[in-house]
Amino acid sequence: MKFIGFGNAHGRKQVTNYDLSNIMDTTDEWIRKKTGIESRWFAEDETNADMAYSAACNALEDADIKDMEEIDGIIVCTFTPDRATPSVANEVAGRLNLKEEILSIDINGACSGFIYGCTVAEALLRTERYNKIIVVGSERISQVMPLYDRNTDVLFGDAAGAVVCTGSNDGYFISKNGLIANSEALSCERFDPQIKMQGQEVYRFAVNKVPELVRGVLKESRFDGSEIDWFVFHQANERIIKSSMEKLGIPMEKTFLNIQNFGNTSAASIPVVLGDMRKKGLLKEGMKVLSVGFGAGLTYGVMICKL
Repeated sequence: MKFIGFGNAHGRKQVTNYDLSNIMDTTDEWIRKKTGIESRWFAEDETNADMAYSAACNALEDADIKDMEEIDGIIVCTFTPDRATPSVANEVAGRLNLKEEILSIDINGACSGFIYGCTVAEALLRTERYNKIIVVGSERISQVMPLYDRNTDVLFGDAAGAVVCTGSNDGYFISKNGLIANSEALSCERFDPQIKMQGQEVYRFAVNKVPELVRGVLKESRFDGSEIDWFVFHQANERIIKSSMEKLGIPMEKTFLNIQNFGNTSAASIPVVLGDMRKKGLLKEGMKVLSVGFGAGLTYGVMICKL
């Protein structure tokens, strides 16, 4: 499998740390020090599907795909769908005018969702019944935040990122996924929609699990860390990313941070980073990218893909 197109989108309202300090007991300095976040985007008038559709359109344009008949599947990774059913993927497929004979599904893997979605896409492409699949990570998290908890509500933003995947003889893909069953550390109830998080527990889980995942997938793939062009982490907390890179002995120049501008966008996080990197000309054909996601569940996933 190869990634041939990248795109992203976000809510239209920019919310700074100063904005949040006016409605809850927090400060810009405290948020920056604890998380690295400076601002985030909220989708007030846009739906999850609005952002997912925009990101998908941008990815299709980047892949230079004009004929929607080429697309055989769409997977949207999200824990904040607009409705219980039909899926966000169905809505986006309709707006894109994709063909009737298409696989269209949502996946809820929380912040690991995009890794899960790419794992499913790669398995489908291997059957050779599918040629090109769009994978979207899209979250409208502002709808499940009451905006009074300085430990949780300062973290999240609304955004979407998308990639176009295709089977390729010169492509490469490997992933490892898992779960440490814990529904208390980080959760969001369906009928009481607000995020609840035990921050220290999630932090400890991440700083220990992420280096373990990276070492494990490098060993299985038989790649040396120096052969990986970019390490792309779920943008949950700047301190988690820096700690992980330090433990792995990898220079920060080989990763990319945009948490300062987006906050934690859950399943959208990794593809939003990839979209940003594409815009800046940092992603080139043939590069190998290692990505790690972790979140509610407690889920985790890691993958290496070739562009």
